[in-house]
Amino acid sequence: MLHLRNIRFSDGSSASDIEIDDGKESCNERDMSAFTAVPGFFDPHIHGSFGFDVSDGNPEDIISLSKKLPAFGVSEYLPTLMTLSEEDIFKVCDAVMIANNSLQAFDGPYAGIYGIRLEGPFLNPLMSGVQNEDLFVSSDRFSHIIENVESRFPGLLKMIDIAPELDGALDLVREYKDRYVISLAHSDSGYETAKEFFLSGGSSLTHALNAMRPCLKRDPGPLGAAFDSGNVYIELICDGHHVDPSVIRMLFKLFEDRVIVISDAMRAGGMPDGTYSLGGVQVRSENGRTFFGPDGNLAGSVTNLAQEAVRLRSYGIPEDSILHAMTCAPRKRFGIDLKASSGGKMCSLNFVDPNLRLLCVISRGRLVSPDYML
Repeated sequence: MLHLRNIRFSDGSSASDIEIDDGKESCNERDMSAFTAVPGFFDPHIHGSFGFDVSDGNPEDIISLSKKLPAFGVSEYLPTLMTLSEEDIFKVCDAVMIANNSLQAFDGPYAGIYGIRLEGPFLNPLMSGVQNEDLFVSSDRFSHIIENVESRFPGLLKMIDIAPELDGALDLVREYKDRYVISLAHSDSGYETAKEFFLSGGSSLTHALNAMRPCLKRDPGPLGAAFDSGNVYIELICDGHHVDPSVIRMLFKLFEDRVIVISDAMRAGGMPDGTYSLGGVQVRSENGRTFFGPDGNLAGSVTNLAQEAVRLRSYGIPEDSILHAMTCAPRKRFGIDLKASSGGKMCSLNFVDPNLRLLCVISRGRLVSPDYML
């Protein structure tokens, strides 16, 4: 048993001493005053890591992914589907449900599955990226898919990505805005269409400045529309490849508490360099970056939230802003009570040093040593 004392959070508040099962019979005390305690990270956009991909629809792989993610400081996540056929969407939903039921009966550390996210199949082929545009569907077909998912897997679907310029997109937003978080993604929309999307009930911008029009001085695009819509969150991949650090600094200043840091990681995350499959496409992972196609375009990431925290600190982003973007903001977007996961015997906490380097993880009341050092 491990007795942790002098626990302090980044806001200066303190917590009661915590006893953690570390697998040892003897009771050892540890003074945590040199570290900062933060709630477990929430990753709302992750396709996989450690060689696993949610879209494969394998329950055992999803269970393994959930058990390994605490090594990155992740206590909750949203398994994110690539663009798939309707049949494969149902297959993945079934796998996630099986995995979630198994995990809830597991007496050990794991990252909780909050629900699923559909990144497709209602996206713009002009901004498809690595997504399979042959599987993109019309608005009526997409509505049919959503209703079937909800009917067969009640409450599982939490978030939907949509390109607002497509026929019927705004009607979908108005229809589903009270049931799901709806995010602008893989879109060629300009400022006006994006603004209408947000006025209709869209509340998020997926991997900002990637797979969308840029923000220009006379054509501010979706990013400008998100900025002018005060209730809209922007998601950022902060691996140093998807968005330049100088732009990241600007966005944190502009959007303040509306920034959410995501990994958008594929199965190559936490794995050696090499070639891996993503949505049926071969993607090369090399030196922390992904490459696909003849032009070597980006295809998701191989980063994780623990790495991104350290990078953001090195970019000069304030500690409070980083931690808010990884803990409070993603949960607030879904209406989740942050305190529920950071207190009590089943707490999930991360302990970091002044550079936000992850040093120790408590997952569901169990000690987890990060096995992926930064």
